[in-house]
Amino acid sequence: MEQVDVSINEYTRKDFFDDVFLKHPDLELAILQDFKHYKETGEVPDYFGRDVAYTQPEAAYKSCMMHIHLCFPPDSFPTNRVQYYRTCKSNSPENDACLVYVQGLLEENKYSLLAIMHPDAHGKARNPRIMSYLARIAQDFRDNN
Repeated sequence: MEQVDVSINEYTRKDFFDDVFLKHPDLELAILQDFKHYKETGEVPDYFGRDVAYTQPEAAYKSCMMHIHLCFPPDSFPTNRVQYYRTCKSNSPENDACLVYVQGLLEENKYSLLAIMHPDAHGKARNPRIMSYLARIAQDFRDNN
């Protein structure tokens, strides 16, 4: 298998990562390493949850935007729970987080991390302005990778 190449998107870093990384200084390196390992091996870190595509809005679906439910370390999902059932509760905004990413279209080993949505990831995912912006960035990445 070809080595996975993962990076934080330069266009979205300031608005969607920097505040989270200030609160959780070790998270940036951990997410980059753990996401890479997850995609290379299928082994799910204990703070990664359900990994699914966005189906709304249409632009997010067409650009193949994905998201992984997150617990911020030291918190984690129960290790005996199957990944699909590791979810953040939308009624607890401070514990509602996800990692938004996209995979390259032709270079399938390349991934761009687009956002950590927190707090209230479910609420942010319903915001058309946020989702349309991320979908444009995702489509651009896919078109060039």
